[in-house]
Amino acid sequence: MGKVEKLNELFEKWKKEHEKELDISNKENQSTIPSLKVSKDSFTYDGFVFDEKDNTVLYMLAESNLDGKIKDNGTFWLKSVYKIRNNNLKITKRIEQMQEYLCNKIPELSMKDISYMNINKRGGFAECNKQTLYNYYNKYKDNILREIEIITPQVIVFCAGNKAIYDDLKKNVNCKYIIDMYHPSYQYVSDEKYIEKFKEEFEKLLEK
Repeated sequence: MGKVEKLNELFEKWKKEHEKELDISNKENQSTIPSLKVSKDSFTYDGFVFDEKDNTVLYMLAESNLDGKIKDNGTFWLKSVYKIRNNNLKITKRIEQMQEYLCNKIPELSMKDISYMNINKRGGFAECNKQTLYNYYNKYKDNILREIEIITPQVIVFCAGNKAIYDDLKKNVNCKYIIDMYHPSYQYVSDEKYIEKFKEEFEKLLEK
C-alpha cells in the first residue's frame, strides 16, 4: 500500500471518530470543537502537495480557516492552490522561499518535496483558539502522529503557534529537524524578515 492510500485509510478512520465525538463545545477547557460552531463531521484533507515521497518537508499548521462556514469543503486546499498555479498568496510565497533555502542546504530535496498538514482536521476560523487546538491534539494525538509517520518528513516546519504541542511533538516524532515558525501568512512581519528568521532557526539546529 502506498503512502497516499495509507493516508486515505487513516483519514476515513479519523472522520468516523469525528462523527462519534460528543459535542461539548460550550466547555472551553475540554472542547475540541470551536465555540463558533463547526460541524462535527467537518474534515480537512492534506498530505503530499505533489508526489508521495520519503523525506519531504512537512509544513504543519494549526487548522484551515473555514471563513464563516460550518464545514470544510472536502478539498486539499494547498494542493488545489498549486493546481491552478495561484502562487501569489503570502502563504505559498513563504513556503516556496523556505523550500528553496532548504533545497540549498539539503541536496536531496527538490521544490516539489512539499507536504502539508493541519493539526485540527475540523477546521476553524481566522483566529485559532489555542485551548481548543491543544484539546484536539490530545484527543487525536495517535492519528496526528500516525500521519507524520506515514509522511516520514526529513524536516518539519511547525507553524501552529502552540508551544505545548511543539514540545510534545519533539518528544514523540522521529525527525531530525523540527523548526518552530510563525504561520506563513503572518502579516506583522515582512517576507524578508520572515525568511531571515527561518534561516536563523534552521542554522541553530545545524549547530546542535
